[in-house]
Amino acid sequence: MERRQRRSDKPGQAASYYLDAAARREGAELLTLADPDGLLLATSAGALDGDAVAAVAPLLAQGGGAADVDGLLSLVTRGRPVQVTPVALQGSGCYLAAVGGRPPADAEAALNRIFG
Repeated sequence: MERRQRRSDKPGQAASYYLDAAARREGAELLTLADPDGLLLATSAGALDGDAVAAVAPLLAQGGGAADVDGLLSLVTRGRPVQVTPVALQGSGCYLAAVGGRPPADAEAALNRIFG
């Protein structure tokens, strides 16, 4: 039985659909996939700015809370907690940021299937 309700042949859009469903499932306000430079690859829908969260994700992953220079992190996330998980995506080190929730455990495998 097909579980997906939305489909796309475009990997970026398909990844955003996956992140939408995963955010609902995990109770996250926003899930964002960023490349190693902090550029947005895909994001779930939400009230927060996915591009801004993607930009700080590598900083958080590499330096913990050090990315909150002058309150930048609090501004970007509106004070909500963020968890960043490294994701190996087609041999590249990317980052999945979850705002107000946790990253899904199946994210790396799912995203590699999508971008595969």
